[in-house]
Amino acid sequence: MRITRMACVGACSLGMVGALTAEARVVCKAGPGMPALRPEPRGCYAVVTSEACLASNGWREAAQALCKKYAAEIITYPEGKPGEMLPRLRATMPTYVCFLGWPEMCGRKFVVAAHRLMRQLDDDPYGDALWGIVTGYDAADALRQARLDEPLVIRRGATSMGSGLLKRLDSGFASDENRVTDFWTKDAGKTSVMHTAVSPDAARSLAEAFNTRPVDVFYTSGHATERDWQIAYNKPGGAFRHGDGTLFAQSTDGSRYPIWSPSTKVYLPAGNCLIGHIDGRDCMATAWLHSGGVGQMFGYTVVTFYGYMGWGTAMLFEDGRLSLSEAFFLNNQALLHQLATRYPEALAAMPEAFDSRDAAGLARGVAKGDRDALGLLWDRDTVAFYGDPAWTAAYPCESPVFGYRLEEEGGLWTLHVTVFREGGVRDPKWGVRPFAVVLPERVPAVREVTCDGLEAAVVTDRFALVPMPKDVRQGATVTVTFRGGQ
Repeated sequence: MRITRMACVGACSLGMVGALTAEARVVCKAGPGMPALRPEPRGCYAVVTSEACLASNGWREAAQALCKKYAAEIITYPEGKPGEMLPRLRATMPTYVCFLGWPEMCGRKFVVAAHRLMRQLDDDPYGDALWGIVTGYDAADALRQARLDEPLVIRRGATSMGSGLLKRLDSGFASDENRVTDFWTKDAGKTSVMHTAVSPDAARSLAEAFNTRPVDVFYTSGHATERDWQIAYNKPGGAFRHGDGTLFAQSTDGSRYPIWSPSTKVYLPAGNCLIGHIDGRDCMATAWLHSGGVGQMFGYTVVTFYGYMGWGTAMLFEDGRLSLSEAFFLNNQALLHQLATRYPEALAAMPEAFDSRDAAGLARGVAKGDRDALGLLWDRDTVAFYGDPAWTAAYPCESPVFGYRLEEEGGLWTLHVTVFREGGVRDPKWGVRPFAVVLPERVPAVREVTCDGLEAAVVTDRFALVPMPKDVRQGATVTVTFRGGQ
């Protein structure tokens, strides 16, 4: 039996757990109140950067910090040719890949290339490593992300979508994109959420709250670009903007309120267009990484109309069983599974421009008028993930939808999945989501996969994905077995 050291985070404990004993048969498990075990990053982490970036002051220190934290390998490539390090990545097969780079290097083309590169480490159509881009307005932002060590447990938060989120958090604040004069706060130790009428909009209240109330997570929707995020949806309501790497809020009366919120947080602009696109050193994403205290975030580098990657990642993250980077990775694998099972001919499509003409061409050609095919292709490679992919930010694992137990003996792996919530993870747009888990170690040469569910499971060397029926019931169980090893 192979024994692996793993890291854990959740409601009960944080930090490292020791190696499992030789007698232990359970490799990992998770359930209510039980944090999921995660792969130990040390020795299976690669820092990928250009030769020029590694040679520059500040950025070199960020690479060194990651190497020290994870015993990572540095893989360099000539400027503008990231594809040249593919043979090295295939040889090492890291669990985590961190792309370290100047913001000018990290635009849409780089994000698209990173997605595609991470599917090329072996022969299956799925992703082969959890990855993220460490960058920022300046090198100090990258170094701060690289030095993050203690897991972030989500207990304080903010949102632009009403007060609902505050009910599950210890403290936080909220605006409402549909009601511009509403603002809510919740203080630590209180159960009540306080409502305030603000005028002319929530811009000042949001700025003051960020400057005085530490939060662990921030959610936004509505209209956005690389230059701004509009607080209200389709109506005047103020905006967040940036200048010289610093965020500020601007009210509809023209007043400006600077934002400096250094507490470490994750940012989920799940419904925003373009806010994840770094089109230069000074943009919304780099401002959040600089003055917003963001340690990890994802974001669309294109106009979003379908939302599978944005809202799907947020949904998986909120369950509490997965970290943000795991939710991003596994949601992308679920998207690829949708393409592979429903539109296999679309897997080979590699759009480049992602503008309106490209969308029209995809709709007529590969998608053949099918909105789902078009939306899945549009989302597949265009959402960026910023931050160290092995750093853990997660909600407490208090009442997850699924529990699981993974066992291994003599090369035979057995995954037991139990449904704790009626209907599973259900979304009105995409139906029931599958169960998915990152395997605690790389399992090479996966074969002989069996599943007692209604649909075939997908098992790669990195993850297992188990489709769920539309009428999945609380208490239902699924067992998947597979063999691994040469």
